[in-house]
Amino acid sequence: MDELQNNEQKCICDCKCKPRMVIGIFVLIVSICLSAFLIVETRNAFKKYDYIGKSAETPNTISVSGEGLITAVSDVAKVEVGASTEANTVAEAQAKNTEIMNGIIGSLIRLGVEEKDIKTKNYNIYPKYNWQDGKNSIIGYTVTQSLGLNIRDTKKTSDVLKLAGEKGANQIGSLTFEIDEPEKLKAEARTKAIQNAKEKAEALVDSLGVKLGRVISFSESSGGGIVYDGYGLSKGMDTLSAPAPEIQTGENEIRSNVTVLYEIL
Repeated sequence: MDELQNNEQKCICDCKCKPRMVIGIFVLIVSICLSAFLIVETRNAFKKYDYIGKSAETPNTISVSGEGLITAVSDVAKVEVGASTEANTVAEAQAKNTEIMNGIIGSLIRLGVEEKDIKTKNYNIYPKYNWQDGKNSIIGYTVTQSLGLNIRDTKKTSDVLKLAGEKGANQIGSLTFEIDEPEKLKAEARTKAIQNAKEKAEALVDSLGVKLGRVISFSESSGGGIVYDGYGLSKGMDTLSAPAPEIQTGENEIRSNVTVLYEIL
């Protein structure tokens, strides 16, 4: 009788527990599936994010360089002229220097150089020292001033240099001939360089049996110009009878070098 009751109780317990187990297993399976789905979707999301702004495939490319050269006669000469004077006091050295530089400026304007093309580059005062008997003492002062000149009538360049020397300049140099507004010429040189690069690329793809596609990237470097060494006058040189130097303007070169990366199809 006791055994029968025990069996009945066990049966009742099993009947109650089995549905709970089935439900628990089902919930566990659903949770595992959901977790796997979320992991896959997260990985896909990161993968999509990684490819934002990128091409899924790297295109085949070819890199070519091109050069464009434009020559033009220089239309402006640039030069620096100045004077260095010495005296026992600062005031005396300044007075001497001012007299010389004002005389140079006035003469340049009368020659045809416009005031807007005359610019003070620097103005300096230095003490002069003398080392004697273990002591360093000031024995005077040096004043230097220099002007930057733009000579737009380049035929007058030699006259400007001669005039500066006659009026007391003892520092003349950094003479260059340039194109006053080179941007248009730079654009022309760039166009020639790009065309040169494209012709090279077309010749290459013909040889390779492929087709030329879009431009992937582009870079440019430019340069050119003529620079003359300084025309100098040493201090104390007799310039009153010095002839005007022969200055040749020549031509300036505007050069553009480009590198173009093309896609090939």
